Amino acid sequence: MVRGDDEAAGPPLERAWSLAQSAGDKLTVSYVVRHLGFTEMAAGRLDSARELLEESVRLRREIGFTAGVAAGVLALAELAAQAGDRDRALALLDEATAIAAEAGAQGILRWADQARQEL
Repeated sequence: MVRGDDEAAGPPLERAWSLAQSAGDKLTVSYVVRHLGFTEMAAGRLDSARELLEESVRLRREIGFTAGVAAGVLALAELAAQAGDRDRALALLDEATAIAAEAGAQGILRWADQARQEL
């Protein structure tokens, strides 16, 4: 995350999380926990990664950031694929695609299509 160094990303992301929470900035918190989830995923801590990615999606739903929800669900699909749960990954890809289409999020639609081809 920070110059490609997931381990080094931890402290700045934790600080960003604290500051965003203090400010009540749910959008920024959603981004920070998403990236912490990616850090956990890279370290092979898939349960922790899933919890963080789910929290990001929850926050994005709460504030009505639909394109962000689609991106978050796509990240959960990638996590499911990494965990070897192809059926769950496909179901999440379907959900991400539907949300992205509704939001007009063309980039996320392309990412979802690419992820589906890689499954």
